[in-house]
Amino acid sequence: MRLAFDDVKAGFETEADVVVVGSGPGGAVAAANLARAGMKVVVLEAGPEVRPEDMARDTPRFLARYFWEGGLRIIMGTAPSPTMHARCLGGGSVVNSAIMLPLPAWVRREWRAESGVAHFDGPELDAAYARVFARCRVAPTPQAVWGRRNHLVRDAVQGVLGESGGGLPRAVHDCEGSSDCLTGCASGRKQSMDRVYLPEAESAGAEVFTCCQVDRVLTRGKRAVGVEGHVVQVPGWQKHGRFRVYAKHVVMAAGTMHTPVILQQSGINPRGLVGATLFCHIGGGLVGIMDEVVDPWVGATQGWGAISQEIRGLKYEGLWASPAALMVRWGDVGRRFVERLDEVKRAAVIACVYRGDVHGTVKASRSGDPNMRLWIPEHNVAPVMRGMKRAADALLALGARYVHTGIVSVVDEMRTPADTESMLSPRVQAKHLAMTMNHTFGSCRMTADDRGPVDPNGKLRGLDGLYLCDASVFPSPSAVNPQATIMALSDITSRKLGGLSLDEAPS
Repeated sequence: MRLAFDDVKAGFETEADVVVVGSGPGGAVAAANLARAGMKVVVLEAGPEVRPEDMARDTPRFLARYFWEGGLRIIMGTAPSPTMHARCLGGGSVVNSAIMLPLPAWVRREWRAESGVAHFDGPELDAAYARVFARCRVAPTPQAVWGRRNHLVRDAVQGVLGESGGGLPRAVHDCEGSSDCLTGCASGRKQSMDRVYLPEAESAGAEVFTCCQVDRVLTRGKRAVGVEGHVVQVPGWQKHGRFRVYAKHVVMAAGTMHTPVILQQSGINPRGLVGATLFCHIGGGLVGIMDEVVDPWVGATQGWGAISQEIRGLKYEGLWASPAALMVRWGDVGRRFVERLDEVKRAAVIACVYRGDVHGTVKASRSGDPNMRLWIPEHNVAPVMRGMKRAADALLALGARYVHTGIVSVVDEMRTPADTESMLSPRVQAKHLAMTMNHTFGSCRMTADDRGPVDPNGKLRGLDGLYLCDASVFPSPSAVNPQATIMALSDITSRKLGGLSLDEAPS
């Protein structure tokens, strides 16, 4: 059963065996498993359901309606950067490019060594990946829907640089290559949580409530007994009736930012470790304006990518989004902006994503919103800029008229290898990096000992009945897109909680 704002605007009170806070990749997997295990499950999502007719390419309006803070949320610190987090049924799976990559073997070994959690590099995680990939119909993006843009990225990164890559594995069935993943998938090809795991949970009896923002976890002694919050209306996000859900178990899957904030607001912070850590991928993007017409809006949003063998922890990806989003750091204003619009049809974009050793914190502000800070050590700049210079040189070798990065301390329009040398200048500092930090993790780390607030079973230390099933449990950055790992770890935690087999074969 699925309930929307009009169904609950006056507020409500109900009971369940399990209440799941958040309907994104972690929450949806947990809800489906626990409902299938015979538990009465209630799922609470702070945002609304996104209907196909709302998945239009009006990016500013879409961001305002379906992203936290209208897509304008900022992580402060060394290089203040936007971080875009969905606020809708299905969470980030609705608005991302559906890239599903397992952790690289070297990251799995590192996670196990630094956390002591055996299943990070064990058969349980392999089996969980297999189940998730089968359920989401994950397959490499076929060349037929790459479009010229992804072919150019391949020709640059693989053909010129020699970095081996391929069609990115994505949770998309029969992709049409419409390049509008940021605003959903109106044709229903993307296997997002609102189309896959949540219907499965509902078929097993789960109740899904949208427009219900959880403010705090209810406790009795040393046990979590439910959650409470406000019903909110879209647009405007006005608060209406209050709700309470009492449950034997609380599963937090509100994301790296909101899970720690809700716990902090509830007075739940064992040893001060909740929100005491924050990790993000860093990097940047570059736009090559080619001689040929590329029509970059044709083809899979992110159809081709490569994990660098030259620079450990760096990943190259083809990328596109609407000009309303991309041209924030490209172009000009007024007449000059209009004059350059014709160049958009010649654009090829390469994103460089890097697993640095950054560190930060998440704290609840007075308003109850997340206050995030991230510090980037200066030695992280060199590998990022080296990767970007290599990509820029490759685009120039393919005939790009010029390459632009949006980084203020380098040549604005790089037309020669001599221009790209500016990216290796010591004048380029961490504070100059121009990026969007959408891959965030680690605010409530899972560890075998008490260095992290979450134990290997996904349970928050010091409080019975409270479990975490989102990217906040990552012990450090993943080096790849996190969705597949969020889902796999949630699969393990929720199966343990529901008494389901960790060896079950994919179906």
